[in-house]
Amino acid sequence: MAHLRDEYDPDARTAATACRGSLRKAPSAAVFLAIAMACGIPQAARAQDANQTSPNASASSSDWIVTLGAWGNFSPEYSGSDHYDLGGSPIIDFRRVGSREWLSLPQDGIDYELFETENFRAGPVGAIRWDWGNSKDRGLKEIGDTGIDLSLEIGAFVEYWPAEWLRTRLEARNAVYGAEGWVFDLSSDFVWHPTSQWTFAAGPRLSIADGDYMNAYYGIDGAESQSLHLAKYEASAGVRSTGAGLYLEYKWNDQLSTMAAFNYERLVGSAGDSPFVRDDGSADQFTFSLGAKYQFVWNR
Repeated sequence: MAHLRDEYDPDARTAATACRGSLRKAPSAAVFLAIAMACGIPQAARAQDANQTSPNASASSSDWIVTLGAWGNFSPEYSGSDHYDLGGSPIIDFRRVGSREWLSLPQDGIDYELFETENFRAGPVGAIRWDWGNSKDRGLKEIGDTGIDLSLEIGAFVEYWPAEWLRTRLEARNAVYGAEGWVFDLSSDFVWHPTSQWTFAAGPRLSIADGDYMNAYYGIDGAESQSLHLAKYEASAGVRSTGAGLYLEYKWNDQLSTMAAFNYERLVGSAGDSPFVRDDGSADQFTFSLGAKYQFVWNR
């Protein structure tokens, strides 16, 4: 999974292939402060110097830029939990020297652009959901495979930049393992580069899911009701959550960057009304992340 900053390279564009991914969620006060800052100076937001696209300016365009790193995350044990734990995720990316390095945020799925223009890209996307505490905290160990600790979602994404300082993105993913149903994640971010070393991004989030997806995570069937002593509950399709995110990156040199991310998610609708959330958890979900990545040129 990869999390890469946004840099524009109009003079040296080749077909870019990259896979990126992440975890999700974070705090609201800092997020909305950053959004206000971004809104106040949109025209000052500019892309980085094209020469910084590659950590080695003398490298051949047939070579690859490899990015390796990791995120450390403090996040809810499962969606709707009021208990938090520490986790992590890797950052891995491969792209051609001279190709554009798109901005990739922690909530993004693992994507691969099949179609790309100067301000648009689209292709397949996937996401892995790790709800480590799901079965244990819900008491589902005793009732078989009802709990979802791991699920795999596959679908497609589109990303459009109406301006250099504004990023919009839609992911549509279908749960093919662990859970079931469709989820649609929408986001919009104001992007600001105050210097060649700093990148700030902040904006709103929205998640919509169908009935199968909602029930997979927030519904309570007969077996769960008896085991957990909770009323049966059937979740319905609709808005799953709203929220906002903040991303900061500092580039120490052409190879090394450190990042911080804060995401906030508010479970609403039938997700927020679930007894798992209302009576035994929290609708407010926060994720705090710190990360670092290193880029180098790989000569095949």
